[in-house]
Amino acid sequence: MKGGVGVNCLHLLASWFLLISLGLGVACPAKAQPDQRVQAHLALASAYFQADLLSLAMQATDQALLASPHSPEALGLKAVIHQRQGRFALANTFFRQASLLAPQNAQIAHNWGILECEQGRDASAYVKFELAQRLSEGLERDKSLWIWGVCLLHNQQWDAAHSKMDEAFQRQPSFISESLVLAGLKIQLGRDAEAEKILDKVNDSSSVSAQSLWLSVQLAQRQNQAVKKNHWGKMLGRRFSNSVQWRAYQEEASHD
Repeated sequence: MKGGVGVNCLHLLASWFLLISLGLGVACPAKAQPDQRVQAHLALASAYFQADLLSLAMQATDQALLASPHSPEALGLKAVIHQRQGRFALANTFFRQASLLAPQNAQIAHNWGILECEQGRDASAYVKFELAQRLSEGLERDKSLWIWGVCLLHNQQWDAAHSKMDEAFQRQPSFISESLVLAGLKIQLGRDAEAEKILDKVNDSSSVSAQSLWLSVQLAQRQNQAVKKNHWGKMLGRRFSNSVQWRAYQEEASHD
């Protein structure tokens, strides 16, 4: 990241935020219609992709394209696979082809936006995220809104990033496992009470981590909350005694 929020946000540009429709993994009858064959191949390709079996995912996607060479969904999935493989020029080419065929496809716009942001083409990424969230609803809309915020954050547009990510988080409590970057941003913007609420939720959930507890320790120290600092420090030692954060806590305590 270009700035100092205290949490590396680039890991959020990961597979969880890619919008991949698994579809129905149904068997394909011998006399199935072309569209049914395409959907069956795409469902299989998506399942392989989610399992990180990229070669098999590419083979299934190519089978979909044999049945329907101008399928925007298949072209978009081929782009995502190339992106995961680090073949960014090819990914961009296939995203462009898919988008020309389906300019109002929210999933294609969202996934292409992630590539644009990863490649530092921030302005272009924002346009795609705006389109994706406008054309979708529910969880998929808020994933686009959140990752738009992450991209803004990467470009040091702190307030705009906070606005997007906070809006998405308020509607999607399931984002708790990805919320440390928002807590770090709130701390940077001086919104300590809001950051504390997020961290308390994280630490009281299955998403608790050495990093979330360490951030809570640092925030409690910043707010002169000795009791909370001690509480989170003890929890850090109990849960993550082999972590870098616990060693840092012990070293800091030895100098107090």
